[in-house]
Amino acid sequence: MAHVKLLSGDNQGKVHDVNDSIITLGRDDSSTIQILDHGVSRAHAEIYRIGEMCFIKDLKSTNGTFVNDRRIEEEILHHNDQVRIGSTIILFEDRSAAIEQVQKQVEFESREEFGTSTVELKLDRRLELKEKVAALGLEQESKNLTTIYEIARQIQTERELPSLLTRILNTVVEATRADAGYVFTAEKGGSGKLNLRAHFEKDKGSAKVSKTIVKRVMQYARSLLTSDAQLDSRFAGSTSVVLKHIKSVICAPLVSHERISGVLYLHSSKMQESFQIQDLELATAVAIQTGMAISSHVASDRVRRTFMSTIKTLIEAMELKDPKDAGHSERVANYAAAIATAMGLPRADAHKMALAGLLHDVGKIALPPAPPGVDPLKHKEEHVALGEKLLAKMVGFDDIMAGIKFHHEKVDGTGYPGGLKGEAIPLMGRVIAVANVFDNLCTYGGAGAGMAVKDVLIDVSRQGGIAYDDAVVKALLVAHQNGTLFQGLTFFED
Repeated sequence: MAHVKLLSGDNQGKVHDVNDSIITLGRDDSSTIQILDHGVSRAHAEIYRIGEMCFIKDLKSTNGTFVNDRRIEEEILHHNDQVRIGSTIILFEDRSAAIEQVQKQVEFESREEFGTSTVELKLDRRLELKEKVAALGLEQESKNLTTIYEIARQIQTERELPSLLTRILNTVVEATRADAGYVFTAEKGGSGKLNLRAHFEKDKGSAKVSKTIVKRVMQYARSLLTSDAQLDSRFAGSTSVVLKHIKSVICAPLVSHERISGVLYLHSSKMQESFQIQDLELATAVAIQTGMAISSHVASDRVRRTFMSTIKTLIEAMELKDPKDAGHSERVANYAAAIATAMGLPRADAHKMALAGLLHDVGKIALPPAPPGVDPLKHKEEHVALGEKLLAKMVGFDDIMAGIKFHHEKVDGTGYPGGLKGEAIPLMGRVIAVANVFDNLCTYGGAGAGMAVKDVLIDVSRQGGIAYDDAVVKALLVAHQNGTLFQGLTFFED
């Protein structure tokens, strides 16, 4: 039985078993383990069991939860791990599956040699056992950690969820020597239906997924390992034909924020290579990582959709006020992204340039008609300050504010509103300025009818280093030459 033991603090020496009940830790008097320390939050952390594995989770505490002096959010606990909360040290103890397996092997060898009589292992045999267990444990732990770190790296670098799930599945299949693997996610709306999101099969059609096993894991939110479903008492009475052909299966729930979003399902058809408890531990950890990654992607996508919907509404309002501006913002956004790419800027920066291009004229929404006797051109300049004021009150636009505020500045200092010169003008402002003048000349030109692209490029080039940043103008020419300048971007996709 796994347990935690307090090594310091007011309750030093006290032991708590880790079973099906969650162990809560914090200053609150309702906590299972109350820690009266000013550095501890009222609800600081919790320890819980899923299947054969134990976990510790930080509950967004102020000063953090540490395992072996490393700050964690959620972590699998291993034998002899030390947990630090405030100034209190807690020891986690549990007999590993590797030790039990080797002990059983030695006991069997002893009985084979000496019959049914109980034989005490000699000292040298005990030492041999200890060395074997240590080597086995370190090797497996290193392998599992390498796999978990690799998956963490994939989560950080892969932006597309389908590709990420495929990469995660391939990695865990290789690590566990599975013949087949599947990732299922729950359909929205609570229908209970699962959709296949990623799969791997060494031999096509070699494995079938047991609905009985998946249903049990989804129902009880616990990982499951079976070496032979026909002999597993948990499935006694099932008439499933699929179960009769299952030799070894691991099924782990994809868990995030205490909600199950699907399952990770691994299958091995070879009894001599059936899954072990270490494989279950790894699959459970990977399933938690995957569940959190899915949750993060869903939340990020929801924020992105809301953000783009806000931008779309602002642009539509602006274009309704002045229909002749229809399409101008989106064209400027396309040109800005193409220029940024031609300059070798990172994709994320090019995306920000595009967003700034979409909203560079947003202040026109609040721009009243020019009063009698006021220069219309001078009056129109006020949209810059109005745009800055409007977006300053909205969350999420800090990164693109420079494009709104400085897109009418000129490198020779004759622009507005601040009269900045050269590189004192933020790069985003310099890029939007070139994209903006390029579209204005192509659309309206000198006489309002629009100029040929070739003539516009010549005209803008002559202003390089005078009104506009020379490097940005050269990037505009490169984007036109390589054909990316007029490649439309899809900003409002579903």
